[in-house]
Amino acid sequence: MSRPRGWVRLAYGEDIPLREGRVVRIGDQEIAVFNLGEKFLAVENRCPHRQGPLADGILAGETVICPLHAWKINLEDGRVQKPAETLACVRTFRTKVEAGTLLLEVGPSPICAGAERQSALVLSSPSETEEAEI
Repeated sequence: MSRPRGWVRLAYGEDIPLREGRVVRIGDQEIAVFNLGEKFLAVENRCPHRQGPLADGILAGETVICPLHAWKINLEDGRVQKPAETLACVRTFRTKVEAGTLLLEVGPSPICAGAERQSALVLSSPSETEEAEI
């Protein structure tokens, strides 16, 4: 059964340090959320190589370096950039900030959103949301 599309409250934006990642759990899914300063980006929290925890990786621009074997993942589209010949990617999630609260869009989406550009929105209008476990 797939989850309906909607926005989930994650945290206050200020609770995720600049240029760092944090893990959030929504149901049985772990998601890595990164604070890039001007926006937040989110991807599934497992490297496609050996399932390394991407939230523990090192940020380099809009990419994260997996802490296990140094695979480089683009946080915008989920594609593996290093090694270059790799066609693997990770699922991305749209994010937005409303009144200082970070929200993440969940619901049906492709297993790997590498072909779609993930966008980070900054909005201030209220919406119906639910809470995520951090």
